[in-house]
Amino acid sequence: MNILKFIAPVLIFSLALVSCTQTPTKTIETLAQIKGTFKGNLRGKEIHLCKVEHGSTTKVATTLAGENGDFGFAYAIDKPCLYVLNIVWKSNQRTVNKDHDLKRFYLEKGTELEIELHEGSYKLLNSNSKKNEVLSEWNTIIDTVFTYSHGFMYDLSSYVDFFPLLPAYVKNAEVFKKQVNTDDDNFDELLKLMVDTDMKSAALFMLYTPRTVFPKKEDYPEFYDDLLRNGDPKSERLLELANGFSFGRIYAMHKAENTKIDNSISNAKREIEFGAFQNDLLKGYFALYVMKRFKSYDRAYIEFKEKVSPYLKTEYLRNKMEAFEITIRKFSEGQPAFDFAGKDIHGKEHKLSDYKGNLVYVDIWATWCGPCRAQIPALKDLEKRYHGKSITFLSISLDEQKDRKKWGDFVKEKGLEGVQLIADKAFDSSVVKAYGIKGIPRFMLFDKKGNIITIHAPRPSDKKIEGLLNKHL
Repeated sequence: MNILKFIAPVLIFSLALVSCTQTPTKTIETLAQIKGTFKGNLRGKEIHLCKVEHGSTTKVATTLAGENGDFGFAYAIDKPCLYVLNIVWKSNQRTVNKDHDLKRFYLEKGTELEIELHEGSYKLLNSNSKKNEVLSEWNTIIDTVFTYSHGFMYDLSSYVDFFPLLPAYVKNAEVFKKQVNTDDDNFDELLKLMVDTDMKSAALFMLYTPRTVFPKKEDYPEFYDDLLRNGDPKSERLLELANGFSFGRIYAMHKAENTKIDNSISNAKREIEFGAFQNDLLKGYFALYVMKRFKSYDRAYIEFKEKVSPYLKTEYLRNKMEAFEITIRKFSEGQPAFDFAGKDIHGKEHKLSDYKGNLVYVDIWATWCGPCRAQIPALKDLEKRYHGKSITFLSISLDEQKDRKKWGDFVKEKGLEGVQLIADKAFDSSVVKAYGIKGIPRFMLFDKKGNIITIHAPRPSDKKIEGLLNKHL
């Protein structure tokens, strides 16, 4: 009997052919279902269901095919979007990937699909979704084009083969777009963007992937001239496509390669690359890609961060940048401090950098922490003795947000002074990750310029703290 995996958040159960012994927490109306048969060698392979988000794919479910190749997914859908099925080798049994992420499906609540799955392609056998029928048609059309443009590892084709075919491919794409009409304007718009993006990606991949021979610019078909004139990434909906960001990245490179650069302009190539994106949110995503070129937290990185910060318009982008920054920071004496933040009892945000000009003695604590509470009398005494001095006492609690009121009541009840803040995500907060905090209380000291003195400062109850404060005052 073939047992199929039903994947929903924290829920796996057998699908079809067997009866469930428990009532699933998700009703069938909220699910999209894909079932099918894998044709090919099954040994050592998994089937991954990947959700398209942020212009690429994220694995959300995994299954194995049965002995006869049968497999299935039933996935709880929060909102309609594109998904991709990938065949993944569990061990390194191959060096060539013939999969171009073209096993694309549009899943929404109630979608039911039956497919025949191959390593690099699929056939849609049955569907209750007109959208997936149209999408399947385009996947088949573009697969031929991608064989030339993306298949450089297993196909020896070059521009000599591809350029003569490109006008016909472009014409076919335009004809296809005109025929798209599923009575869902949102999907139709996305599919038309996919068609354009696939064609542009195909043209650019031919130029920038390994080939036996490369064209000169005078060999380029007219399509490339039009691409430079009108191809700049503009729509945020590119982030809904599996190849949305990869297209933006390669287009930005192409734009820079084909623009005369004034060497007097600092970082001219990067300026052109950012200018290729006619949308600030897309620039933010490109900033995440560029940041990986930096290996240390130096002046060049700081200038880059200042430049791209206006484009980090979402929490996702800001968190990604922050997480990367932590990996390149060195927290030794004299290094710039990581600028963490927290909110006071009134909900106002404060940052460490707000207190430049003073020494800042930081206490990382929580109301539930006995050793933390034990330091409170010594901390209050230390604050009194240094009252009027150029030093800020900043306490940031790692209490959970659900205990925010409890924390606020504790602050008032104990008469805690100085700057009292609560972190946003308790032990998942950036201050914890940045400074490698494994246990609390943790005390740190920063100088008046916002640089690190020590991230392992003496506790208030330790007489050494006074000598350290006096030295830097």
